[in-house]
Amino acid sequence: MSRSEAGNTYTTVQVGPHEPYKFFGPHLGLAFGRAELLESWRPYKVRPAPLEPLGARFETGTLPHELLAGFVAAVDYVHSIGWPAIRQHETALGQRFLDGLPERCTLHGLDGMEGRVPTFAFTVDGLAPRAVAEALAARDIAVWEGDYYAVEVMKRLGLADGGAVRAGFVHYNTAAEVDRLLTALDEL
Repeated sequence: MSRSEAGNTYTTVQVGPHEPYKFFGPHLGLAFGRAELLESWRPYKVRPAPLEPLGARFETGTLPHELLAGFVAAVDYVHSIGWPAIRQHETALGQRFLDGLPERCTLHGLDGMEGRVPTFAFTVDGLAPRAVAEALAARDIAVWEGDYYAVEVMKRLGLADGGAVRAGFVHYNTAAEVDRLLTALDEL
């Protein structure tokens, strides 16, 4: 974060979803800014890009129409289910995971669902994160292992050598899938 005459500057990572793939859409960057601020900036752009409407001045070429269509579809999809329903279900799945996490698993992060999403970094005593991920993959359970591009965080957690296992749940996961992961972890 930085401070300037224009006010506080934050990346949208701090305030909300900033890439549609974070909410089931395509890989497409999004930007939002106050009109009076954007009007004061000189855009570096391809000459034919118009100055109006305001957002167009920051485009660098042909718009990715297929990604924009995917973005609109993702927003419509989330809207059709309803964000409160999604959050309620995901919170319940996350709490189920936390409540059932085997003792030999160490959670790295918040130990409750208040203020978090149901994505968890953990390690399993006596097993490298890669070995855990491979064992789970053999049971058709998909997780990620490593540092997730959070190298400094992993160093601070003492996990620089192998990182952690990451598992997450979304609105289309079921309680049975959470239980299946927990059972597999317990049996490792």
